[in-house]
Amino acid sequence: MMRIISSLGARKNSLMFRLASMMVAMIISFSVSANQNSGVEKDALKAIEIAGISLNTPAEAIAKILQAKDYVPVNETVYTKQEAAPNGRSTIYRMEVEDTPTFRQLSYSRNITGGRNKSPSPRDAAIPTDEITAAQQLYELACAVPEEQQTQRACMPPAPANIIVGHGQWVAIDQHRSVLLKASDTSTSMMIRYIK
Repeated sequence: MMRIISSLGARKNSLMFRLASMMVAMIISFSVSANQNSGVEKDALKAIEIAGISLNTPAEAIAKILQAKDYVPVNETVYTKQEAAPNGRSTIYRMEVEDTPTFRQLSYSRNITGGRNKSPSPRDAAIPTDEITAAQQLYELACAVPEEQQTQRACMPPAPANIIVGHGQWVAIDQHRSVLLKASDTSTSMMIRYIK
């Protein structure tokens, strides 16, 4: 009888040990999964390309990529290009890549300037196709959050002619990541900052 009781006790202890081991394994699995999702989200910011450049782009490749897109270097960090626009105007593109010991930042802008005829552009024109993907990705990164945070971040519903977050001002995603997004048919400003 004592052997049976002892055997049942050993089985119970063995079963408890297995259950405890399974619980620990599940907790570790959930923790690793949460950390991987957080890492994927942070990597998503670094992978967003503006004018072919992302935060992941090696410094030595930046000049070559931008020059292939007809940008001209102004200095070590700033590149610009100019294209003719309707009504005698010009479209000015500016790309800046800052890499300091504390942060890495991409800044992109497009503005229409000058011209003899100052007539306004049509307001229903769409954001240019070479900007729309980055604008949508930045919007998703900033605004795929609960409604209360969307309100805090001033996430305006996106439209073909404009995508705006934070009234065109910096929006902190977390302590390391910030974005600025104001994209429209007539002008665009997009910035990504990652604090190291």
